[in-house]
Amino acid sequence: MTEIEVPGPESDWQPATQPPYYTGKNPAYQYSVWEHSAPLFQMIGVLALPVQPVAQRLRLHVERSWDGLDELDVVLFRLKGFSFAISKHDGNPVGVSYVWLTEPHEHADKALDTLLEVVGIGEDAVAFRGDAHEDPAGRTATAHDADSPDEATDVTLSTSPWARFRRAIGRTQ
Repeated sequence: MTEIEVPGPESDWQPATQPPYYTGKNPAYQYSVWEHSAPLFQMIGVLALPVQPVAQRLRLHVERSWDGLDELDVVLFRLKGFSFAISKHDGNPVGVSYVWLTEPHEHADKALDTLLEVVGIGEDAVAFRGDAHEDPAGRTATAHDADSPDEATDVTLSTSPWARFRRAIGRTQ
């Protein structure tokens, strides 16, 4: 059989994964499996722990992938009728991971409770329930949100899921 030789890339082509896409001379734009599928996922919460301990408990293989922003660790699996993904981008805070349903489901809280039960962790491992990218309307300031502790009127609110998520990721406004 004759060996077919493919020429190397043109010297002025940028890597196909390098933003800004479609602005260089490379005619190809590469996207990851994660980047392709994640927009279809339903975020159901944030865990205050990395992907690896959950994966180890369930004997899952952590995949290393990337998207247009960063490298990430991700596991995709089915558990008691729910299809999950748990992800952690390198650029996100250490010690938190996002929990997704790969097929939107009206019982997202039940899905997260199922995951917690099977993994053997409690509600204290949940930094936030719901979509962490959507700021709940009308949320009340917490001690963590205020510029100083004296500005917070009710420090008991700092145990709300939103405040716990903000503390977990170390985000300030």
